[in-house]
Amino acid sequence: MSTVRRVRQGLTVVAASALLMTGCSQIIKGGATIALRFSENHLVPPIVQMEDTNMICQSGNSMTPLIVATQSMGADPTKMAVLLYAGAGLCAEDEALKAELNYLRSARAGKVEEAQDARIEQKRWAEIAARRQFAAYQMFNQTWERDYKIKLGDQCPSMKTDLDQTIYLLGMVSGLQAVTNDINAQGAVNVPKDIAAIVERGMKCLDNEKFWGTPTAIRAAIWTLLPGASEGKPDPFQTMKDQTRIGERTGVRLPHAIYALAAQATGKDEYIRDALRTYGKTVENNMAVNPKFKLFDAMGAHLVMGIADRYWTEKTGTRTPDGGLTRFWDEKPADETGINVDDLL
Repeated sequence: MSTVRRVRQGLTVVAASALLMTGCSQIIKGGATIALRFSENHLVPPIVQMEDTNMICQSGNSMTPLIVATQSMGADPTKMAVLLYAGAGLCAEDEALKAELNYLRSARAGKVEEAQDARIEQKRWAEIAARRQFAAYQMFNQTWERDYKIKLGDQCPSMKTDLDQTIYLLGMVSGLQAVTNDINAQGAVNVPKDIAAIVERGMKCLDNEKFWGTPTAIRAAIWTLLPGASEGKPDPFQTMKDQTRIGERTGVRLPHAIYALAAQATGKDEYIRDALRTYGKTVENNMAVNPKFKLFDAMGAHLVMGIADRYWTEKTGTRTPDGGLTRFWDEKPADETGINVDDLL
């Protein structure tokens, strides 16, 4: 049976449990809890081994309401919900990016009305992304503080399983993404900005090597955003680049995406190009991907390509061409021997 089919069947178990159980509340709660635990134990591992981010995004759109509905039955769907909300948020971010690229092309062509319309569409999709990601963060926050008796950002929960630690990472990242998308949506969701500081402190609770250099990369990215956060810290961009080497060694390129996101925020070509080249070289070298976490590597790739497409479209009007991660429009290509002919003149 294929992984996709197992995922669909397992999620259907959850939906069927929600719809078919008609006994007393304890039976309903027990049935929903069993279905959720089955999903967490047997479906999450194959899901994170998938590399099709579009499929995960569409699954998030379709299955999140069913999973969250088990909450009204007394079950705790947080772990599955955070994963699915993250996928649904990815869908909304994709639509926001499409609208932004349309805006950039229309603006370059002097099509004022089309540019204005695309910008409005971009903001609407950014709001949807922020709502989904903030919902994931709120569920995660409430559950972790209740179950572990801790305050996020102030204390570290004693997480024993890989799943708990992975959901902790996803929950924190969802909060940070919600902040960013709410800014793009001009504060339509009112996501608290102090989430960024909470995430920065909370990333200390995860093993940096185990999670591919991502926790330290996230902390360094936040140092560039929060006033005074970088005081007494090492250079944030060098720190992020150092984490990309851990990501390459452990087979997951999420740190590359974080480096590229932070570089994009500066608006400086030298940072953006270095971040894109850092990722592009791993593509050219066919970097081995960790088979247990293909989804997270694919999410990193997805984010980097979005940044590259935005950068290329703003400068040239088109998305990233083949080879456009390591060589840019204003750089002369080398000849077949690898020598730039102009250097010989």
